[in-house]
Amino acid sequence: MTDIAKEAGISRPTLYKYFRNKDEVFFTAIDIEAHVFARAVVKHARQFGTIEERIVETIIYVVEELPKDRNLSYVLNHELAGTLRNRAFSDEATLVFSEMTAWPLIEIRPELADQGVEISEIMARFAISMILFPGKYSNDYDGLRSLIKIRILPGLI
Repeated sequence: MTDIAKEAGISRPTLYKYFRNKDEVFFTAIDIEAHVFARAVVKHARQFGTIEERIVETIIYVVEELPKDRNLSYVLNHELAGTLRNRAFSDEATLVFSEMTAWPLIEIRPELADQGVEISEIMARFAISMILFPGKYSNDYDGLRSLIKIRILPGLI
């Protein structure tokens, strides 16, 4: 906490007013980074004109970009990864991410407003599973696109 306070230019007592321990500081920083990433996902999705394209390309974007994110990659690789995953992939965190990333889908298909968050959550969980359990499509994004179109899209819309 001393290093964090020093880097922030505040005293330790001031830091303890806002955070109980360094894990809480770390988790808060990861939460902020997750919001930044979600906004990038939304921006990326809005480049595509159909709901099908937005779904496919959003999943591809998350699979490709999340592991590259300097800060969020801690959720995947850090010594605290198990604890971080529990927090990052909790129902609450997933709901926040899904609410944010559902908007590009709802913009195109307003009738999906009641299902948008659920669709987005399924997309996010699928993308995360592709990252955590790499397989045949780990680096084959064209193959992954085909898989999503054939196996995932029909169940989402």
